[in-house]
Amino acid sequence: MSLIAKKLFLTPTSLLIQSVRFRSKINIQKPKPPHHVKATFLELTKPMYINPKSLQTPLERCNKGAIFNKNVENPYQEIIAGEVFRWFKSSRLVAFYHMNPMSSDQQFKAFTLFKKEKMHFQNFGRRTMEMAIKGTEYEAALALYVSRNFIVFSPEPEIKKLLNITKKFPQIILMAGILEGKFVNKDELLKYSLIPNLQTAQADLLQTLNSLGGQLLQHLNTQQNTLVHNLDERVNQLKNS
Repeated sequence: MSLIAKKLFLTPTSLLIQSVRFRSKINIQKPKPPHHVKATFLELTKPMYINPKSLQTPLERCNKGAIFNKNVENPYQEIIAGEVFRWFKSSRLVAFYHMNPMSSDQQFKAFTLFKKEKMHFQNFGRRTMEMAIKGTEYEAALALYVSRNFIVFSPEPEIKKLLNITKKFPQIILMAGILEGKFVNKDELLKYSLIPNLQTAQADLLQTLNSLGGQLLQHLNTQQNTLVHNLDERVNQLKNS
């Protein structure tokens, strides 16, 4: 019995092979198209035979330049560029900022605070900026517009208000500005912020002129008042004698 069991255990099992015939005859010249997944794989792995004499670099074979042409005329962009130039001409203070990564909520808060002070918080691409100010007196500002920047246009030179809003957002960094048509750096803007506004300066000048006029009038009348006082004293002496 054990001999029979050992014989069965040592006997290798043979695979069952069964031939299957296709229902229809296989057409070698027009084979049946493969499954779409297999067809996709075959198309992706199809070898590409390139003539060694006409080898091109990856940069030369890139077709992105043909798909996207930067020099295509964009009427809407031209309208925006014209609007930007008008803002440059009508603003007495223009501030250029560099913007670090900033959430949309923080951007909206900054936009709201600038808007409350009647300042325009704007962000434009370099292409739009070139169309707006290239060839004008503001062309030097393009040197600052090399990264993710934005501009604040203010119709009045409210530098103190501008700096107070800037302090609330550490993500934005003031780089330079245009004050009354003159390019100034950050340090000059800080220095100008210490100068009082025009109304305060006019009031201080008027107060100074009034005080100087009063002192001059007092000095001019000193001799006359002394003479009148001495004459009155002499008249009283004569009356009493």
